[in-house]
Amino acid sequence: MNKYYRITLIISMYAFLTIILMNLSNRSYGVEQQELEIPQAKSVYDTETMHLPRSVGYFIILIANEAHEDWSNEKHKLLTDHNPYFVPSHILIPKGTAIVFLNADAPWNTPHPHTINIKDSSGKVIHTTGKMEYANSSDSKVLPAGTYSITDTEYEWMKGTITVSDKTSTGKEIVGGFYSPTNQVSNNLDNDGNTHPGWLGYYESEFPNNGFNILSKHNFSYNTCSYCEGKFWPDNKTGDHTLIIFGTGQPLSEAIVKLQKLVKDNVYI
Repeated sequence: MNKYYRITLIISMYAFLTIILMNLSNRSYGVEQQELEIPQAKSVYDTETMHLPRSVGYFIILIANEAHEDWSNEKHKLLTDHNPYFVPSHILIPKGTAIVFLNADAPWNTPHPHTINIKDSSGKVIHTTGKMEYANSSDSKVLPAGTYSITDTEYEWMKGTITVSDKTSTGKEIVGGFYSPTNQVSNNLDNDGNTHPGWLGYYESEFPNNGFNILSKHNFSYNTCSYCEGKFWPDNKTGDHTLIIFGTGQPLSEAIVKLQKLVKDNVYI
């Protein structure tokens, strides 16, 4: 083997090994990035699932407006056919991340309080939120590693799941989901004549003003009421909505109070 050939072979082998190492490094970086990132709103909407990174210390599960309506009989009254009861329907969290429920199911003519039971894989109730009126929240709850179901005690069709991994949460960030009309609606009054200013443009200002970051947004339409004007259920005020994923580093007690007001500001009444 001449000297030129040996040098060429060494350079080729070095280049090959460099490519292999770069691919492995990029693959590891991709996994690490996935673990560090909050899923985008479109992904949450499309998959009805949210896999949270270890930086999240609290996750607020939104009980959607019209959640009391049964999908099998009144699906056209729901806000959407994706995450219609809980946002999201399925959540995967690291061990140590606390769960909080926020009731955004508006009263309109009739109050719709919700009580959510969390059951372990054997079907045993290990936690209950207690009765939550409109815009009220539950206490935070940390669950051991495992798989759990969530069900409303009165509206049994309201179902979801929580999976807690063995990985331990290392952060305190608060993350959650929120539904909003995409555009201003023509009638933002409730039955008592009170004004509700909430729509996407309003929340794009009010979330930051209250210390929340809008991490991502996804617009969608749900017009499925065949006999309704505009093809949407009138209580929802519109068929065009936006899923907002938000985050904040402020204390949970402060964040909840602000979120309760933002819920009441919404035109879903």
